[in-house]
Amino acid sequence: MTRAMNFLGGWLLAATLLGLTAAAGASQPGAEHADYKGEHGPHPVAVVLGVWRDASRDGRAVSWKLYLPRSAAEPLPVVVWSHGLGGSRNGAEYLGRHLASHGYATFHIQHPGSDAVALRRGRAALLEAIQDPQVSLQRFLDVPFAVAQIGEMTRAGKHAGRFDLDRMGMSGHSYGAITTLIAAGQAMGPQQLQLAVPAFKGAFAMSPAPPRNAPAQQAFSQMLMPLFHLTGTADASPIDDLEPIDRRVPFDIIDSVDQYLLILDQGVHMTFSGRREPAYPARDRHHTLIRMAAVAFWDALLKDDAAARAWLENGGMAAALDMGGTFEFKPGEHANTP
Repeated sequence: MTRAMNFLGGWLLAATLLGLTAAAGASQPGAEHADYKGEHGPHPVAVVLGVWRDASRDGRAVSWKLYLPRSAAEPLPVVVWSHGLGGSRNGAEYLGRHLASHGYATFHIQHPGSDAVALRRGRAALLEAIQDPQVSLQRFLDVPFAVAQIGEMTRAGKHAGRFDLDRMGMSGHSYGAITTLIAAGQAMGPQQLQLAVPAFKGAFAMSPAPPRNAPAQQAFSQMLMPLFHLTGTADASPIDDLEPIDRRVPFDIIDSVDQYLLILDQGVHMTFSGRREPAYPARDRHHTLIRMAAVAFWDALLKDDAAARAWLENGGMAAALDMGGTFEFKPGEHANTP
């Protein structure tokens, strides 16, 4: 029996039950306002470009694009974003700008070896490169390196004092969602290598995937932080046989931390990257839902906002979907212990 069939029953049951939840969500506490900060926030947004060089890795250059409010109370909570295969720091601008308008600093980092520069050598060469464990390892190491560099930026220089190192989160799409789960505690391979980044308080994974070379239960046994998973009913993999249903596997397997799962009806893989193609009727609303989910999640975790948490967990997110998808909240086991 395929992995997809193993989870098909759970997917269909969730879709049935949560369709009812979405319809009834407006009557639940916290759901009285279906949309949560779906519009551009009060802050004008500034964009800064830069490159960090890692001397410990032969001068590896990690380019970044920073979205931040031009004027806001400081220091700012920080979200690091990681692109998918063949992407760049320019991905998910719709999300970076939105978070910045609501008082966040978002660093979109670019990973040499699996980025748009590598893609120019051809799709076949890029797919071959990602079979090299070193390409993945260096990508995953870019994340703690970025955290260290953000720390240096907030300690000295023109951005001194602007970033709150105690309020940081990790996000990413596709290969970047895998990178996000690694930073959140997922173990890699038979050796169970750990590259978790405890500085992060939460992880926002768009188009996540199950591990390929280790049992999922084992790989996800030591997750460190709350997780928000996002996918779509048409979110198939552009490079292999991964099916849309497989993207809920991390949510289904992990039980040690609080988790949220948003499934957008007819959402495709590139919905989350922010590319203008492929276009489809629900895309703009999907982007609004992703923006709302992100700002509510980070408000709850990084700003300790009780209203944001209530909106997510008490029916607001489900009501905002208006039958255009499903939403699940699964409290971690720790939440049930005194």
